[in-house]
Parts: sequence; structure tokens; C-alpha cells
Amino acid sequence: MKTLETQKGFTLVELAIVMTIIGLLIGGILKGQELMQNARVTSTIAQVRAYEAAVTTFNDKYSATPGDMTNAQTRIPGCGVAACDAANGQPANAVAGDGLLGDPGWGAGGFGTQTAGAAGNETMLFWTHLLLSDLIAGVTNAHVTGGPMQWGETHPAAKIGGGFVVGFGDGTITPGHTGAAGTGPAGMVLALVQAPNAGLTNAGGTQPLTPTRAAQIDRKMDDGRPIGGYVQAYGSTNNCFDAVGGTDTYLESITSNDCGLVFRIQG
Repeated sequence: MKTLETQKGFTLVELAIVMTIIGLLIGGILKGQELMQNARVTSTIAQVRAYEAAVTTFNDKYSATPGDMTNAQTRIPGCGVAACDAANGQPANAVAGDGLLGDPGWGAGGFGTQTAGAAGNETMLFWTHLLLSDLIAGVTNAHVTGGPMQWGETHPAAKIGGGFVVGFGDGTITPGHTGAAGTGPAGMVLALVQAPNAGLTNAGGTQPLTPTRAAQIDRKMDDGRPIGGYVQAYGSTNNCFDAVGGTDTYLESITSNDCGLVFRIQG
């Protein structure tokens, strides 16, 4: 006599429970990722504000601009070498001791054209002077000791990705910006860029931020407008922000890294 063997499987109720658990796990992962990104946004904002406070403290202490100081080797503890003093023409048309950082604008003024071997480069000495004055962390004195030009060495990395370079805006509009001439950032600025020598560009997909993250930072710090205020965006035209359409809004539905930001910290 043959015995019939029955195959057991999941019931519909069991399958429903399994699917619910999987859904909860996926939802938890996505929520966790969003929380991590929000934390990185907050940390990046804190970095910008800390650098702004460090510049103010340096000015009060030395009556000079970090990076632009001509006698740093005799005044800042730990400098001690001629390379610690700002030099004329580093970079481009920089004039040591004039209170400006580099050559104003987005070209040769240090937003992508600086090199690690250029002694006295104002835009890199900015970080060295603040470091050796015990006002910031996150960099080394690599610029004056011949070290590599990279995040965590000559320039600080940003918590959200990429890192910061410094320079002086003269009102020139940022890449991708289609506003009137002279409406760009003016004064000492930090730029959030993908790499220390990447500069400000409007090439698509090569920036440190998505439009959503750029907008999030802008709203928390300023007016949320990509081409207005003291936080302004740069990047891929019509992918980072709707400059051509004239609505002055971030295109937050786009998920690629098409945005960078410029922060005016003194002006």
C-alpha cells in the first residue's frame, strides 16, 4: 500500500508576514540612510560656521587675514619657514598683504588652479595659518612641508562629501548662474568642491551635492535661493537649479550630483 506524501509550503498568511518584515527592513534602511544624510548636512553647516568664526578670531589676534599674512613665519607659532609667508603672484595675480585671498573671481584665484608645490600660495596658506594658530583641525601643514595636495592634508574634507577651498569673490557670477553681472558672491568665500583642484564647474555629474542636499543646506543657512543671498549654488545649468527659467529654485527632483555651493564668510 502506497503512502501519499504531502508537500508543505508557506500559507498566504505566512507569506504576508514575511513580505511585511522585508518591507519594514527596507523602510528602516532607507530611513537610516536619510538620517545619515541629514546628519552630514548639519555637520557640514557646522564646519562652515566654525571656519567663519576661526577667521574672525585670527583677524582679532593678528590684525591680518589668514593666508594673506606676509610675516607669518615670525608671528605664528610653528610656521618658522619662509614658505609660511604669503607671496606675490601665488596664485596668479595675488598681492601679499592686501587683505584679499588670491586673485578675485573663479578663474586663476585658487578655485581649481592651485598646485601643492607653489610656496606662499594664499589660498592654501589660509588653512595652514588657521591650523598653526590652533583655530581649526582636519588639515596638516602639508603645504609648507611639501606634502600632498588632498583632502585632510592641504584642504579640509566636508562631512557631506568633497571639501572646501577658499578665495575671494568679486561679484562674478558662478558657473551655471545666469543672473546679472555683479550679482555673484562678493568677499571672502568658501567653495564646496569635489576635489582640491577640481574648481567650480558646470559640468554635469561632477559636483559634490545633489540639488536636494544643496537646497537643504541653503535653506538652513540662508534664503534657499540658488542664485541669491550669501549662500549661492554653482553647477550644471538646468540640472542644479532653474536659472534659465528665471524661477531661481533648486531642481530637487534630479538625483545626480550636479550642485556645488559657495559660502560668503566675510564681505
